Amino acid sequence: MRTIAALWLLAAGFAFAEPPSVETLFKPPQFALMRISPDGASIAALAPVAGRQNLVILDTRTHKPTPVTGFTDRDVVDLRWVNSKRLLVQTGSIGTRVFDYKGGGLFAIDKDGSEGRMISEGGADEQSSSGSLKPLIPVRGLPGDSDDLIAQEIIPRIDGTHPGELVRVNTRTGRRTNVGFPKADSGEGESWVADDKGVGRVQVVDSQGKVRIYYRANADAPWQKLDEYPELSSGWYPVAVADDDKTLIVVDRHNRDKAAIARYDPATKTFGEVLAEHPQVDLSNLIRDQGRVVGVAYEADRGGSAYFEEDLAKIKSAIDRALPNTVNGMNWSRDRSLILVTAYSDVNPGSYYLLDMKAGKMEWLVDRKPWIKPKEMAPMQPVRYTARDGLPIPAYLTLPKDSNGKNLPLVMVIHGGPWVDGDEWGFDPEAQFLATRGYAVLQPNFRGTTHYGWKHLEASFGQWGLAMQDDITDGVKWAVEQGIADPKRVCIYGASYGGYATMMGLAKTPELYRCGVNYVGVTDVNLYLTATWTDYSQSDAAQYAIKGMVGDASKDAEKIKAVSPVALASRIKAPVLMAYGAADVRVPIEHGQRMRSALESAGNKPIWIVADGEGHGFREMANQKMFYEAMEKFLAENLK
Repeated sequence: MRTIAALWLLAAGFAFAEPPSVETLFKPPQFALMRISPDGASIAALAPVAGRQNLVILDTRTHKPTPVTGFTDRDVVDLRWVNSKRLLVQTGSIGTRVFDYKGGGLFAIDKDGSEGRMISEGGADEQSSSGSLKPLIPVRGLPGDSDDLIAQEIIPRIDGTHPGELVRVNTRTGRRTNVGFPKADSGEGESWVADDKGVGRVQVVDSQGKVRIYYRANADAPWQKLDEYPELSSGWYPVAVADDDKTLIVVDRHNRDKAAIARYDPATKTFGEVLAEHPQVDLSNLIRDQGRVVGVAYEADRGGSAYFEEDLAKIKSAIDRALPNTVNGMNWSRDRSLILVTAYSDVNPGSYYLLDMKAGKMEWLVDRKPWIKPKEMAPMQPVRYTARDGLPIPAYLTLPKDSNGKNLPLVMVIHGGPWVDGDEWGFDPEAQFLATRGYAVLQPNFRGTTHYGWKHLEASFGQWGLAMQDDITDGVKWAVEQGIADPKRVCIYGASYGGYATMMGLAKTPELYRCGVNYVGVTDVNLYLTATWTDYSQSDAAQYAIKGMVGDASKDAEKIKAVSPVALASRIKAPVLMAYGAADVRVPIEHGQRMRSALESAGNKPIWIVADGEGHGFREMANQKMFYEAMEKFLAENLK
């Protein structure tokens, strides 16, 4: 009897080993966003310094990190080398989600910490004393050792922001020189393509429901319109000036479902050679070397990259052979003698390696999150299921490690957006948080998720709460049919649009779900379309694109009411947890307050969490712990 008891305790201890804490899974990495300098002497990275994420520099010989910035009231969220000595950093506020940034100032600084200068203002907490530095969006760097940067000015206005001039910025003096005037019909969706000389050669204007593309052959040539097409249609747009300085590199899907990378001749207005295409996904993310396009990165079932130059393709192939279980990316010194390799997987948040081409040796540098133990994490599997109308739905399935994968409690995790790239294969703190607590996790990239082709995107127009919701329902049914999910123990969870889908799922198919977690979610579609105090309400997108993709508040009032969870509260019988940021200007807390009142009136009192000072997704670790620990308790109580 004593032996049996001992064996039971051993089994219980194994089955209920302490899962990783919220802080372990969600805290910022030790090192992030590593980039090697053009001369190969240094590696720039982001790392915790003084309680915030700051810029550090590692010597490529000693690998010793040295702090360069010491912000204590903001984080460094992005970096790029201007030249081998100088860097550009963007400030903001990091967190588990990147729905929006607070701040966003641009600073230039030498790698030894000297010659620091603000060159672009961010939010109210990041303004210069004169308040005259118009915000900038970096467009591209310049070849060689120039201190200059090409960027687009953004003009703040009462009705939102408006694009300004394309400028060449001296990052030491802050002086701005115009290199491209906006067209008279410019709109907030305006973007630019500049050549190696820093001249604005292409202007894409997205406004009033139309896309217009303009081009000029050089700085002195007149602008000509290349094309115009409806915003909500499958078109094309330029992304680079080709090496011949005459043709353009474009993202093209005007006659295809999946966007390809192709050449375009503006003189004849004709499309030429297709440089790259993929059967599963759109291609748009170019890889550049000193401004030249040398490859393309993509997110299919797993991430990948392809190179147009044979030398780079051979290097990438050798790296993949050496690191076969990870997705591997690379950036390199100007002479390509040193290659900085980034490797990540579903169970590994990422590691960095340095490949010395002359020595023929690759050595490990650092891990992004060394406290994560890959062997204790749950693998993520790309899967596909078919929606009821025949549309293939890509998804990711994560099962608790060492489980038999059968009859498990399931959490459907629905991404925000909804018109974003969605979930990807890789280390996902939320999926790991749930899987290490014993839940199967299914993350569907339902219709409307971008980069899966035009048909996948267009099928979502006007389908909030309808076919988009059916895709999620069909995912639950697929998991049950596969024997993965216990049909009596399914919960739905999501943030932003995912929060909307959570509440809509509880109302539309109440028989499917035991509970729901709504994190900063839309609940009243009419409010989403008509609120004037959000950060998008005065945008061109709100006036044109959103009306076409969601609905018109006046013309489609009945349809909108029928897909608003706040109007369907009486149908929601399952327990609900809702969490909102008090300072959210993307999805104002009123969405949660209206839903809370409607549920309580229907006799269903939800668990209610509000974080003061937080916006669209919690950033402070204390608030993240509060939310995820509350969700852990909530799921345990409802999915026993």
